[in-house]
Amino acid sequence: MKIMNILIASSTLVLSSLHLHAIDPAVDIDLSQQSKPATLKVLLAKGAPEALVDVRGSYEIFDPANGLGIFVGRIGSFHFVTPGEDGINWGDHNLGSSQLRIVPTNAQTTILINGIQYRGCVEIYSVNGELNVINEVDVENYLKSTLTLQFPKEKDPEVLDALAIVARTQAYYFISRNPGVFWHVEAQKVGYEGYAVVLQNPYIDRAVESTRHMVMTYKDIPFAATWTKNSAGKTATFASIFRKDVQTPSGVSAPLALRDKEESRWTYSLSKGQLANIVKTSKMTKIDLFSDKESSKVYAIRVHNGKAFQDIDFFNLQNAIGTEKLKSNEFTVQVKGDQIVFNGYGEGHGVGLCLYSATKMSGKGLKAKDILTAFFPHMQLRNMREPVAEPAINAPEEVAAN
Repeated sequence: MKIMNILIASSTLVLSSLHLHAIDPAVDIDLSQQSKPATLKVLLAKGAPEALVDVRGSYEIFDPANGLGIFVGRIGSFHFVTPGEDGINWGDHNLGSSQLRIVPTNAQTTILINGIQYRGCVEIYSVNGELNVINEVDVENYLKSTLTLQFPKEKDPEVLDALAIVARTQAYYFISRNPGVFWHVEAQKVGYEGYAVVLQNPYIDRAVESTRHMVMTYKDIPFAATWTKNSAGKTATFASIFRKDVQTPSGVSAPLALRDKEESRWTYSLSKGQLANIVKTSKMTKIDLFSDKESSKVYAIRVHNGKAFQDIDFFNLQNAIGTEKLKSNEFTVQVKGDQIVFNGYGEGHGVGLCLYSATKMSGKGLKAKDILTAFFPHMQLRNMREPVAEPAINAPEEVAAN
C-alpha cells in the first residue's frame, strides 16, 4: 500500500511538472465567458475539505474574479484540491488565488469531480477553509442529465417534448432571476449527476434535441415552471403552493384527471406521537390545514400542543413521512383516537403540467404545444438561445426545482 501511494504521488508530481505551464495573464483571457450558450451553474459540493479533480484532456485555469489566466494543462491532470492559507492548492502547487475556473480547451475534455464526470467548466472557491465546487453546464446537457434520472421509463414523445420545454423554462427562469449568483441550483436537490447519464436514455435525448432552445414565457419572460404526476382534476399556481412571490400562469382545471379522480384515491395514517415528533412538539391536540382556495391543495399544516403550535410546509412534511405514503397535497385529515388519518387524491404537489393528463391527451392525438397551452394559459413559446433577465423589481430568491 505504501509503495502504491508513493507511485501515485510520484506520477502526479511528474504530470504537474511536465504539463502545467504558466501563462501570461495579460494576454490569455477566458474565452469560455464569451459567445457561449445558455449555461446553468450547479453546486456539486459545499463546505468540502478537499476535492479529487481529474481533468481528462487539455484545459486552462483562470481566476473567475478577473477572467485572467493562471496556467494551462496540456494533456490533463489528476490532483487533490485543498484550501490553503495563500490560496487553493492544486496538488503540490499553490495557485495564489482563493478561486479558480477550470476551462476545457478541447471539445472532448471532461472533468471528474470525486469520480463523477462532467462537461463544461468547473469553478472551485475556498471559503473559510472549505471548498465550494460548481459545474457550469450548458442547459441542454443539464436537461438530459436531470430528465434521464427522473423519467427513466417514459417514452411518449409528446409528453417528453412537453417535459423538456417545462424543464428548460425552469432552468432559464433560474438563470434570468439570479444572473450574478455563484450557483443557480444544487445538484442533490435537482437530481443532477453529470455527463455520464446524458446519453443513457435515447427518448430523453430526442426530446431535448427536438425542442432545442424552446422556452415558455409569461409576460415576456421565462417563469417558474414545473410538473406534477397527477393533479386529481385541478392544478394550483406556483406561488400559492411554493409560497414564492413570482408571476406565473394560473392554475387550471384538468378534466381528464378529474374523470379518473377516484382511481387516484389514497389513505395514510400515523399516530399523534409520530406527527408531533415530525413537527418537533411535545404532543398533538389539534391540527389545522392551510390550503389554496382555488385548488384545495394544502401548502402547510399547523399542529397544536394545547399551549402553542408548530407549522410545517407540505414539502417538509412529505419528506418526513415519505412520498410513497403522503402522495399528494390534496388531502383532508381525520383524528380517530390516537391516529391521524390522511385521505387524499392524486400524486405530487399539484402545480404545473399534470403528467397523467398529458399522457391521456397525447393518446388522443394532441401535440406537446397543445398540452402545454392547456396547463400554462397565456404563455408563449419562444426559441430562445439566451435567457432574458427578469425585471430588477423582483429580488433574487431560491426556488425549489419541483
